[in-house]
Amino acid sequence: MSHMGLDSLLVKNVKWIIFLSFCFPKDMKSIKQSMLLCCKLYVSESRNLGALDSIERAGRLDGETVIVNKFQDQAYHRIGYTLVSYIVHDSTRNLIYSPLQQSLQSMVEAAYEAINLELHCGAHPWLGVVDDIVFHLLAQASLEEATWFARKAAVFISNKFNVHASISI
Repeated sequence: MSHMGLDSLLVKNVKWIIFLSFCFPKDMKSIKQSMLLCCKLYVSESRNLGALDSIERAGRLDGETVIVNKFQDQAYHRIGYTLVSYIVHDSTRNLIYSPLQQSLQSMVEAAYEAINLELHCGAHPWLGVVDDIVFHLLAQASLEEATWFARKAAVFISNKFNVHASISI
């Protein structure tokens, strides 16, 4: 692995360590029992640095969600952001909250405010301001929790921007 690649990997690992240290108690048992969700948000823009900066700032407003990776897909002129946060349950184990929800909503809102698709030239088959959102399970999270979060995200996007949002599970 090149020195540049190793530095990048170390930075990602430091972000994870900082994230886990910030969000969870020092008790290892609590960390092992924690539930994390990962969300990959793809926006149809890669050249408008002002728009991308606005989207990233929106994702960093809540310090309890971490942008652990930013992938530039040059062929399709789009960016993929990987976000991670914890999920919270009530006393009966019902999922009630994740900081990831607000961060995702803020980033989607910023993307819709900043991106003009009439000026976009990319070839991705799912062209849209937000062209894809993918959820991944981490730690102790379940498919049901990821599904709950995906539905909430789809309803928000559909209602807020009057667009079709579909869920594939």
